[in-house]
Amino acid sequence: MKQQLLTLIAVFALIFMIAPANAELEIVLDQLSPQPVEPGKDLTLSVSLDNQFSDIDNVRLEILPDSPIKLKNENDRIIDEGRIIKYGAVAETYLLHVDPLAASGAYEIEFRARWSGNNMVRETNKTFKVMVRGAPQLMISNISVNPGRISPKDKFDITFSVSNEGTGLAREVQVSAATSSLPFVSVDADTKVIKRLDPGESIQLSYAFAVKDKTEISSYSIPIQLDYKDENGKNISSKSFAGIRVLGKAELAISDLKIEPQNPVEGDLVTVNMRIENSGTGEAKSAKVSLDAPFKGTRTAFLGKIKPDDDAPGVFTFYAENGGDIPYSANIEFEDDLGVRTVTEPLNLYVRSPNKNGMAAPVIVTLPIIAGGAYYLHRRKKL
Repeated sequence: MKQQLLTLIAVFALIFMIAPANAELEIVLDQLSPQPVEPGKDLTLSVSLDNQFSDIDNVRLEILPDSPIKLKNENDRIIDEGRIIKYGAVAETYLLHVDPLAASGAYEIEFRARWSGNNMVRETNKTFKVMVRGAPQLMISNISVNPGRISPKDKFDITFSVSNEGTGLAREVQVSAATSSLPFVSVDADTKVIKRLDPGESIQLSYAFAVKDKTEISSYSIPIQLDYKDENGKNISSKSFAGIRVLGKAELAISDLKIEPQNPVEGDLVTVNMRIENSGTGEAKSAKVSLDAPFKGTRTAFLGKIKPDDDAPGVFTFYAENGGDIPYSANIEFEDDLGVRTVTEPLNLYVRSPNKNGMAAPVIVTLPIIAGGAYYLHRRKKL
């Protein structure tokens, strides 16, 4: 019986030597900020060791955080506190950093305290949870407009990238291009939906538009609205703008053409009157018309400025040196917001040849006279 009692006492003594002794030394959390913390950010953690019983010696405090959480100063991993008297306390503050690639969730930071007292080595552990939660941040970049030069009635595309530059998941992303108050018409859907966009992920979107007729020549901004939810379901909105410049586009063409004489004969002095009309949306500057024709004379007319829905006259004089069906062209050169441009109008001029058309009538008129003279001479011989 005595032997059994001694064995039991020894077992209890061993248990007390290696078991935690929370009643003697307590690890208390004083500060954990911020909470939750974003990946890639720092956080501050403060704890205190409270001794409510007898004096203890050789106190050592060790911190063991989960792998995504790192100590800013590795020298703080194990701290020797020395002696803590009865009812005494010591405090420690740690600066930690969360890995930028850490997934949102709960992580643990474990503290292990050891000390000696009453000829025994004691140990206690305490674990605190750290909430890591990323915050999404959507951005629009690489905005391009195609074609680069746009005029009324033209169609164009806006292409851009939507990227998540934050640290958290973005859900139910809606990307809208609002053109209700602008002179643009959406050719396809003006709202696109992205189910989720992870941190660091990017997606390219494209929208097609048409410029309304009679749109004022000016610069415009198309707002691109982003609406999405973060990991807590909180609604987040942001807005960017795509700049659009509507340019004036002149459309020059021959609206009226008169030739004098109407049926020119080879060798005639011919006058060509034409009117050049601007049916476009922009002003034509430095307009001129040049005839590409095998004639000698005035073959270039300077018109100057021609406003939209206006026209200007061009007058040309030349000698019709050759007969026949003669093709020629009018080259209309001008400058508008799109740059220097040239429009070519094909034309045709028929010139009669006097050798083929002018000798027939005198011959026909002379034949009766010759026939009458022969008959008169024949009658005189008979008499």
